[in-house]
Order: sequence, then C-alpha cells, then structure tokens
Amino acid sequence: MEIKLVEYNSDEYHKSVQLRERILRIPLGKRFNPEYLEQDKGDWHFAAFDNGEIIGTLIVKPLDKQTIKIRQVAVDTLQQGKGIGKKLMQYAEDFARKKGFKHAILHARFYTIAFYKKLGYKITSGPFIEVGMEHYKMEKDL
Repeated sequence: MEIKLVEYNSDEYHKSVQLRERILRIPLGKRFNPEYLEQDKGDWHFAAFDNGEIIGTLIVKPLDKQTIKIRQVAVDTLQQGKGIGKKLMQYAEDFARKKGFKHAILHARFYTIAFYKKLGYKITSGPFIEVGMEHYKMEKDL
C-alpha cells in the first residue's frame, strides 16, 4: 500500500471522490454536486493505493495557522478493518505536523468514535446532526 497527496481535480482526485461518494454519501441517499465539491479546492487530498487502485482517502483542510480539520475519511468496504484508515490518518497528521500545525479537529459519525479514540482524539461536543446523521466534534493535539 502507498499513501500520497493527490492533486485537486486530477484523475486520482476524481477517483477518490467516487470512493467518498460510494462510502459516505450514497448510503445516506445523497450525492455530491459540483458546488459541494468546490469546497475541496485548496485542501490537501490524501489517498491510499493498492496496485494502483484507490482504497482509502481523506481530506485535510487548514482552518488557521495552528489547526486543521480532517474530513471525508473513507475506506473501501472490502478493505475496512485492515488498518488503512489508521495509516491514512497518521500520514495526514504527520504531513500537517511537518507544516507546523499543532491541532486537529474532525466531525465523527457516531459509529466511528471508537476508531478516532484509538488514535488519540477526544470528544469535545455533544451530539449534533450533520448530513442527517449524529456526529460529535473530536480534537487532538498534534
């Protein structure tokens, strides 16, 4: 497996969008539209590859000089439970740390909380609804 930064609007980016949509959106009866994907511009897009196929992806959005927001973490259904999400998160955190960022936040779907807790994230909010589903804000010092 290889993890790398992919360029916005590249072929690899569009393949990562397809994975995100299949894993995160379609199960909720939602699809991406061009206006929604415009917010990806300027963010860092990471993807995990196996034999040239994207098997995982996430986005890092700088919020200010100290803080990043990790969003749209998705791993192919057939690849889940193999440590790919953990490796993607660690890669993205290391990348941000090298750029001088000190803090990470994310909005975790209720069923992913245990995953993020294992990575050192702490819940910092009560439940709230995002994309029609219960989420919690979680944070970690880098």
